Amino acid sequence: MDSIYNNAANNIVIKELLARAEYGLPKPGQILEGAVISSNKNMVLVDLGMFGIGVVYPGEFYDNPDLQKSIKKGQNVSAILLEVENADGYRELSLKRAQVMTAWEYIRGKKESGEIITTKVININKGGLIVEISGIQGFLPLSQLAPNHYPKVGSGNTSLIVQALQKFRGQDFQIRIIDYSETDNKLIVSEKAAFDDKLKEKIAKLKVGDTVSGTITDVTDFGAFVAINIPGEPATEANPETPATDRLEGLIHISEIDWKIVENPRDFLAAGQEVQAKITNIEGTKVSLSLKALKADPWANAENTTPVGTKTEGEVVKVTNYGLLVSLPNNILGLIPAAELNQRKPEETPKLGQKVPVAIISIDPADHKMLLTLLS
Repeated sequence: MDSIYNNAANNIVIKELLARAEYGLPKPGQILEGAVISSNKNMVLVDLGMFGIGVVYPGEFYDNPDLQKSIKKGQNVSAILLEVENADGYRELSLKRAQVMTAWEYIRGKKESGEIITTKVININKGGLIVEISGIQGFLPLSQLAPNHYPKVGSGNTSLIVQALQKFRGQDFQIRIIDYSETDNKLIVSEKAAFDDKLKEKIAKLKVGDTVSGTITDVTDFGAFVAINIPGEPATEANPETPATDRLEGLIHISEIDWKIVENPRDFLAAGQEVQAKITNIEGTKVSLSLKALKADPWANAENTTPVGTKTEGEVVKVTNYGLLVSLPNNILGLIPAAELNQRKPEETPKLGQKVPVAIISIDPADHKMLLTLLS
């Protein structure tokens, strides 16, 4: 009888020991750490300490053979357990899955904290920039670029935008993570969000009507961009290498360069030129500037210098569908309506650059409008 009880007791003890041993085993999906014992083209063996020996098979490296070559004996690695014990008696591991899991954990943490992080631009497409964070590819949309990095392409031409973005390939950008989904393998980042606070601090020191100084950073078909000197701060450098976050840029639209008609802003302005301009509008982080607002307004005294009925000579400076724009001696632009021109033979219609005799038939200084008629 005693032997029966002893056998039963032994069985209980063995079961408890087995249960404890099983309880102490790692679980599939668990991240394990260990040191590389050996690495060759057939397998990578990892010493997992109390959990035994792990193995990483070549299939892990088919899309990244350089990774396998970079693994050295003694190197510490993290891997996910795929199988507790495979046919070879090893713990089967995945380095790649561990890297991905760790990367998404890193991304989640940075999104929750709102921390600004540095990432490298690895590719370009028509919608924005492709970046990489801990091996996970993310998308930086055009709309989320800092103002100073936004392509200065007025036409919206896709090929020109992509061309303008090429210079950012390989550059480091500071960004915030604004959206992610591990399930959908989606990662959206924003450079603008990383610096909105800093730009708002700068803009808070400005107001519409202020006269500011600055340096032209770029001249385009539609105007010029100016690195604005913020009151109380060191003068802004217009060097293209200056980080986008270290300067606030404003736009001088082509219509705000001069009271004359400006066909090509490059005839008036150049990169590196120091200018003074008046702030005409602030919308969010966009600042609109004007050079002509600091010049004498030729319309202010137009009713006295060129009253209705005045006969004078002007130069045709622009041909439009609605008529001819004529520049008068005092830099005021008047319009000869298309309706009047339609009554003339084509050969009688003045050409661009031609001097023509005109008379003023109406004037509206407040709206900067003047109607002219051709004199025979």
